[in-house]
Amino acid sequence: MKKLFITLTLLFTVLTSKAQEAFEGVWAMEGSSYKTVILASKYAVIKIINYSFTSNATLNEIILTQTDTTMTTSIYNPRNGYTIGLSYTVINKDTLQCVFTGDAEDTVLMKRE
Repeated sequence: MKKLFITLTLLFTVLTSKAQEAFEGVWAMEGSSYKTVILASKYAVIKIINYSFTSNATLNEIILTQTDTTMTTSIYNPRNGYTIGLSYTVINKDTLQCVFTGDAEDTVLMKRE
């Protein structure tokens, strides 16, 4: 029984760490000068930073919830006063679907760079 528990614990740890790797990286969406950088530990996404060298701006997203394949966040842009809710879903290893709600509403695909 003890060996089974240890094996299941290790399996869960490996699956969780691989799931968070699905989000990690630099992501871009067509038509935007912003890049989204998602930083993850073995167990969770820890920080999301949006930056644009064109607009000379950096925005930090607040992570509200996350699972192995989905994540919800919130972001405020002081330049336009918009507060946006974002829902990310992993489509495949190089594509995220991002649904915007709030002051702007849209659904876009983000590609890993």
